[in-house]
Amino acid sequence: MIKNYIKSALRNLKRNYVFTGINTLGLSIALAASFIIILFVINELSYNNCHKNRKSVYRVLNYYNTFDRTLTGTPFVLASTLKEEFPQVEHAINTKSIQEFTILHKGENIVVNDAVSSSSEIFDIFTLPLINGTNTKTLLDDKNSICISRSLASKLFSRTDAIGKEITASINKEEHVLTVTAVFEDIPQNSTFRAECLINKSFTITYVNKLFETTNAETNWDHNSWHTWLRLIPGSNPSLIDSQFTMLERKHMGENPLFHYSLQNLSDVYLGSEKVMNNSIQGNWNSIKIFSAIALLIVLVAMINYIILSTAVSSGRSKEIGIRKTFGAKNNQIKYQLLTESIVLTIIVLPLAIAFMILGLPYAEELFQTNLPVIGANIIVYILFYFILTVLIGIISGLYTSVGLSKLTILNVLKGQNMTGKKKNFVRSALIIFQLVIFCFFVACALVIRGQYQYSLEKNPGFHNKNTLLIDIKNSENYTPFLNETQANTNVIMASGAYSGLPTYSFGAMMIPHHQDQEKKVEVEGMMIDFNFLQTMGIPLVDGRYFSTDYGSDVKNSCILNETAVKALGIKDPIGKKIGEQTIIGVVNDFYLHSFRSDIPPLKIQLTEKYLRQIAVYYKEGSAKDLIPQLEKSWKKIAPEQAFFYTTVEEIIEDMYSSEKSRFNTVTIFAFFTMLIASFGLFGLTLFIAQSRTKEIGIKKVLGCSDTIIIFSFLRMNILYVVIASVISIPITFYAMTEWLSDYSIRTEIHWWIFALSFLIAGIVVTATVFIHSYRVTRLDPVKSLRYE
Repeated sequence: MIKNYIKSALRNLKRNYVFTGINTLGLSIALAASFIIILFVINELSYNNCHKNRKSVYRVLNYYNTFDRTLTGTPFVLASTLKEEFPQVEHAINTKSIQEFTILHKGENIVVNDAVSSSSEIFDIFTLPLINGTNTKTLLDDKNSICISRSLASKLFSRTDAIGKEITASINKEEHVLTVTAVFEDIPQNSTFRAECLINKSFTITYVNKLFETTNAETNWDHNSWHTWLRLIPGSNPSLIDSQFTMLERKHMGENPLFHYSLQNLSDVYLGSEKVMNNSIQGNWNSIKIFSAIALLIVLVAMINYIILSTAVSSGRSKEIGIRKTFGAKNNQIKYQLLTESIVLTIIVLPLAIAFMILGLPYAEELFQTNLPVIGANIIVYILFYFILTVLIGIISGLYTSVGLSKLTILNVLKGQNMTGKKKNFVRSALIIFQLVIFCFFVACALVIRGQYQYSLEKNPGFHNKNTLLIDIKNSENYTPFLNETQANTNVIMASGAYSGLPTYSFGAMMIPHHQDQEKKVEVEGMMIDFNFLQTMGIPLVDGRYFSTDYGSDVKNSCILNETAVKALGIKDPIGKKIGEQTIIGVVNDFYLHSFRSDIPPLKIQLTEKYLRQIAVYYKEGSAKDLIPQLEKSWKKIAPEQAFFYTTVEEIIEDMYSSEKSRFNTVTIFAFFTMLIASFGLFGLTLFIAQSRTKEIGIKKVLGCSDTIIIFSFLRMNILYVVIASVISIPITFYAMTEWLSDYSIRTEIHWWIFALSFLIAGIVVTATVFIHSYRVTRLDPVKSLRYE
């Protein structure tokens, strides 16, 4: 029976080749787009699945009570303490990334970006399969041991047989000779834990001691510089450990501890860390929801096309169904036959859709601004999802038509009462309008997102956002000589340094007592700068003065506030007032320290001599082409071993709003696909309607009806559809975009012309699509039209 259904389905698809061709093209585009999105979603949801013990592995999070913020940093001593005092903890480790790790190989310095310090127990926490190596229990016990990835081993030794080989490495500017004890498989891309090599944990203890000028980093509960990972004994209750943390904190940090610890399962690290600061690799549930919704809408448009075209050609199927019923066919047999036809069509489309997906992947990666790898471990999941989605589309698309046609009786067929009439036309009209609503929604959303993106780029943030370079200074010893060279350049108007230039992603805050109520604490962000930095960035004074070399006390005993800080702290006549040991010498105009997504924070600015990591260069307009090579030459003269790296303020701002640009591109592309697929349906529908009205059009032409009136008869209903769809899309778009814009402290407006433009675009596309075929119909010879059967 199934074999006959398939044969019959293939014959009917061949017979109705226009219907088949239009649906094949529309479905293949829709499936290709949805397949790319499914690839993205599956990859996002599969993070950390590569670690076999993920359900029992937890990261310790650190809630900073004073600032109401959750951090990933924890003290080094926490891991060993938890293992000693918590019987549920089977393994506990510290991990910390090495900031500066290079390997000297054949006279070249190879920079290793993902170098991690830890202990041998890391192999009990994360799944790191060994290619070559000894017992994992002792791999990192020796201070000079190192475990490297397959890729790094191939780069250094041209093979994975690297055990026992020595590596000369610079670790935080200190040279060490390390011995390879193991080579592990490259960690999959869908892992939040990344490492090209693993070294002994003692290196980071030495580094933190030197950084904070202490000797007790190994036992200090205040230095939150490490990540703590636990593996619990099977069957342990993690919530019980969470409740025990309070006693541990009081025992080791006093009755009023600054921090509160909690556990986060490894499976939740990627998609459950939106409110966790300093989390390097993380996803976003909103992106998954948005892209999934877009995929669903595109698939819906393709399914609607199938239904619309199926109802259009249903009149030609009624006689066939009547004959089959005359020979004894039952309703269910007719229904299954038509469903099989729909499923067969989608399965035929499947290879074409996959081919389109493969061709479109490079463009999709650029669009989403992320890699979309085909991960080997997910292959079966991809195939299942793609096949299930394809069959599901076939079933849903064919269900409406198959149920309607299978209910036709022989008597109704003989009377000509097939699937026509007001009910059929109403359903068809509603489906067309639904397609157009989706398109108008996409277009209007794209316009709003683009408007916010442009507004963010053009809005004055309160400092120089043009003609300004930011140059990285990795070694503080190079700061002063390079700054002097830069200031001497004739193309430079002014230059100065800071810990981080503007705008910045970095965050550092402190709690300062309110001036009127000492019991009340105000969170104030800190900014560390050099002399003349505020002038270089063009930040104007409101009151007082800038930092000056004429005042020796400015280095340690002076600070400048922004207007928001003065208001938040309740300070009247701030100049000369004290904040702790520092005197307020000036108040600057408010400026956006971060992006426009957040409000301007209360800000305390102070001088620093030690933490100057960037130099801001304000240069003469149009001189960048000459200036940059000159600065690079100066840099190589001062620091020949370090690469010259710079960026512009414009580039940083563009990067800050890259997600808006990505969303605009994404929504625009999918709006195009939506209208393209819908246009195929409208074109096919116009074709079938024109065929059914051939005699009518011939008679009208014989009676003197003009071509314009005939074309208008095709267009007027479709224009009405556009009007209705545009009106329906307005409140939906307005609500969605108002919600989206609420994340910005300053935002663009949703102008009326956005909806007018979306209506105009939809109207032009629909009119052009319908006009093409309706015009061809008017050119037919009336005599041939009257003879048409």
